[in-house]
Amino acid sequence: MDTQKRAREISRFVILIPHRDALQPLEAYRRGLFAAGFPGAYSFPLAAPLAAVSRPLAREELKELGGNLRGVICERKYRKFQSIGTSLVQCGSLSFLGVLLDFPLEEALFPQAAREKLLAVPAFPALCAALVNPGEKTRACDEAPPIAFRAASVANLAVRPLPCGERGYSFEWNIGPPLWLAKNEKPQRGGHEIKL
Repeated sequence: MDTQKRAREISRFVILIPHRDALQPLEAYRRGLFAAGFPGAYSFPLAAPLAAVSRPLAREELKELGGNLRGVICERKYRKFQSIGTSLVQCGSLSFLGVLLDFPLEEALFPQAAREKLLAVPAFPALCAALVNPGEKTRACDEAPPIAFRAASVANLAVRPLPCGERGYSFEWNIGPPLWLAKNEKPQRGGHEIKL
């Protein structure tokens, strides 16, 4: 393999990042996967890829996406994102073993100006517990613990493979400045940035 070419390959995503307090069960699940022999358990941040993109979303596009995501849960009784099980999800060139969240993804959720940047949108977002190489048979694993959260942010993410490492699971990533979703009120178009 041409390691110089591999080091230049960059995959870009827009991600949903739950508040760190909600991630403790997922961190424990990830540690268990790594101990059980999943080498990709630490290859991706604790976040849910919402789309693979050709270019990063602009700040205003992230704000609008955040407002649309907050709108998804504002109409719910408990006003939370919740997990609905564990699954393997493909998004762009990467496959994620993850915790599915309970809302479907579709292009309409993204700002009109950002839609030309979309390369792939999974049917449902999944909080990544481990990366799995395409075509690799996954061993049976325990169901992830339930996860629910209100506070979250959206951000751009760039992922690049390292020139050496474990069987294609060695990546470095850079997360752009996160924008927090509006609190619990239904946001105006474009959403609001808040500090927690």
